[in-house]
This record gives sequence, C-alpha cells and structure tokens, in this order.
Amino acid sequence: MSHAADRTGAPRSALLLAQEWVRLGLDVRILLRRDGVLRPEFEAVAPTDIYRSNPAFGLRDAGAMMQESDAVMALKCLRNPDRPYCRSGAERHHADVLADHYRGWGADAIYANTSHCADMIEQIGLNLPVLTHVREMAPSLLALDPRRRQHLVAGDGPVLAVSERGRVDLVEIGVAAARIAVEPPAAAVPDRAGLDAQRADVERELGLRPGDRLIASAGTVGSRKGADLFIDAVRQVLQPAPGPERIMAVWLGDGAWLEACRARVAEAGLAERILFPGAVADVTPVLRRAELLLCCSREDPYPRVLIEAALSGAPSIAFAGTGGAEEFIAEFDAGWLVPAFDTGAMAAQVRAALAARQGPDEALAGRVAGERSVQQSAARLLGHLNDLVGGTHGATTHS
Repeated sequence: MSHAADRTGAPRSALLLAQEWVRLGLDVRILLRRDGVLRPEFEAVAPTDIYRSNPAFGLRDAGAMMQESDAVMALKCLRNPDRPYCRSGAERHHADVLADHYRGWGADAIYANTSHCADMIEQIGLNLPVLTHVREMAPSLLALDPRRRQHLVAGDGPVLAVSERGRVDLVEIGVAAARIAVEPPAAAVPDRAGLDAQRADVERELGLRPGDRLIASAGTVGSRKGADLFIDAVRQVLQPAPGPERIMAVWLGDGAWLEACRARVAEAGLAERILFPGAVADVTPVLRRAELLLCCSREDPYPRVLIEAALSGAPSIAFAGTGGAEEFIAEFDAGWLVPAFDTGAMAAQVRAALAARQGPDEALAGRVAGERSVQQSAARLLGHLNDLVGGTHGATTHS
C-alpha cells in the first residue's frame, strides 16, 4: 500500500520495492490511495488498484456518519471530502469490493509504505499482519488525524523508521520502542556510463556549457524542502567576482512555490543561472552531471535524493539537525553538514567543495551501492515480512 502515485520519494520507493519483489518471485498486488503520473509504471509491475479515485461526500453520507459515529467529523467531511475516513456510499462499496478481491487472492501480509496508509488498512479490513514503514518525522506524525495516529500507536505489529531520528520521533508519539527497527530508503543503482552518455543532452536541455559547474537539488518546491533557502544559498555562491568557470544551479521538481521561485530568481536577474525546470521523469542524468547536491530541507526523515545523488557520484551539503541527512552523510562520508538554515555557511561550503574537487566521486557511489541499493533493501524488508508471517519466502542479495 502507498498513499499516492506521484513522483515524490515514498511512491517511488514503493515502486522500486514492488519491482524487486516481483523479480524475486513474490506475488504482489498494489493498492494506491490516489491516482497519479506513476500509475502506469505501477501497473506494469503488478495488478494495481486505486482506493479513492473521486472523493465525494454528500448530505446523505453525512447523515449516515452522524448516526454511526461522529457528527463533528461528518461536518468536516462535507467541507473537505478528501479527508481520511470521509467516504461516500459509493466509496464504501468500492472498499468492500476491494476487500473481497484481496481475500480471494489470499495475501499473507500487508506492507504499508507510509503511516498515511492507516485508514486504508482499517477500512479494507483484511485482518492481515501489517509491516508499516514510517517515512515521516514528528511534525508530520503529529499532524496526522488522531484516528490514523492511534492506529499506528496502538498496534502490536512491527514498525520501521527510515532513520534513528525517525525512531526517536515514533517513541515520542507513543509507539513502543520494542516494535521499531530502522530501514532507510533505497534507490536503484544507475548505469553511470549510460548516464555519462546523456551528458550532452542534459547540457542542452538546461542551457549549460560543457565547462559549467552544476549544483543540483530536487524535491517538492515548498517550505519543508527549503526551496527558498536553496535560492538564498545559491545567490551567495554567485556573488563573488566571476571566475574562469560559470556556476549554475538547478532544482528538479514542482510544487506550490514553483512559480514564486521562478519569479524570485527572475527578479534578481538570475533566471539563466538558477533553474527551476519543474518535474522530470528521471533525475539521475542531471544528478550525474552535477558536482554537488544541496539538501535544504527544514525537516526530512531521510531525503532519498541524497542516495540518488551519491549513487550518481555527487556528494551533498545539508543542514545539521534536520533529520536523516545527517545520518547518511556521516555513515557514508557523503558530503558536509553546515549549521541549520545558515545559507551563508552553505554557500561557503559550496565554494570550498567546488575548489577542492571536480567530476563524479566514483568511490562514494560504490560505498552507497553496497547498502542503499533497492536490492539490498528489498531483501531486508522481505526478511521482516517473513518474520511477521512465519514464512520462508526465499530472497537472495544481488550485487
């Protein structure tokens, strides 16, 4: 189960895991909360269902909810039918059909890709063991509606955090420490030679010259990922007098702040140097061309893009104390940390890193591939699932 089929980190992780489990011979079915651009890719891997395709909630639905459970929630659902647990009669019927379908299939367990899957687990009602992979930190966990948060806290099944920081946050909201293990995100190991062959295409699409130094970032363009901090840091990098090489920066992704960020860099006269091209289907060719990744997140349990950048040979610069980036950089010697939200310190570290090195860090890519590849992660997760159901499904570790 996953909460969406968009290009954000959690759905992309779910897609890669499903691909690897199918390759290992498991019988996989996929349930997504909502549709999205990745749906065809999920469908190419395994049978895929959408839990809520057209959220709706009318007066009749509100009346039924008032009688059954919660009048306050019924009023909230009238205002926002897309809330969890706000289901019309048609959606209830759809959930019942899905439940019958999955019971007939005979699943052994549910892998819930985020804590946001709790209402689907509850309402489908399969009475199966559940392995929940929590990809959120305290702010997001505390923002969960109380029913979903209680489902996570009160359960007796295993819970996976993506970082030690995430594990601490889970304990703080009431999840028993004994239930929690840590399994970070993973990414596909790219064909670096194939990516190098795409270099000229990347340069043409971004308007780069062959000798340009490129700084990259990726993620939803908004406050949590720190798109504004990225602009602030890069502007300071560009302030010194021009040198023999031109420094460029690109943020890959879309989001609520995309147009505002484009307007801001245009107003500063930097629209040709700080690029916001929007979402792309594959970030790895750009990450291979980049020499550094800037992780500007204000809070992030374990930014998956750091893994993708490292596997492409690009080290990262991130803010200390903001989540799993600190753990990743320390474990793999994968870059540098600067004081939280100090864009001046980040800019200084960018200049120092560019002065000290040039070109991909192939040793970094090799270190990360040994532990953060999707093959390694899928095998470990399969071990957790076997422990959960008492099964013996085979899995081998692939290099």
